Amino acid sequence: MPAVKRLRKSRPVSPRLSVYRWQWPMLASLGHRASGMTLALFVPVYLYLLTGLTASPDDFVRMIDWMHSLSGRLILWLAGTALIYHLTNGVRFILLDAGWFEARESMRFTARVSIAVGVFAALCLGVYLW
Repeated sequence: MPAVKRLRKSRPVSPRLSVYRWQWPMLASLGHRASGMTLALFVPVYLYLLTGLTASPDDFVRMIDWMHSLSGRLILWLAGTALIYHLTNGVRFILLDAGWFEARESMRFTARVSIAVGVFAALCLGVYLW
């Protein structure tokens, strides 16, 4: 039994995020997961908007007024930014799965491009909504 305890103590400790140096592909992957979760969490909002826009003329006007409010614009901006980033980074991952851009430098470059497109789209969408 003591040999088992010694074996457990000699195993390496699982690394934490503080151990890693932040790199562009790591940020792109974390952003992709976060944008996917954001899109999934906004499904009830989408359904609420859809039912409100198709129910009656009064509900339609109420939904349009809500979408023009500050909270509505903020939610539309968050959902739109998440959608655009998730799409661009998803294309990047599909290309990686197809065998393109597998070299370390090209992975870093495509991660930077994906993040830059997401930031640019967020800015453009913010200008459009406000």
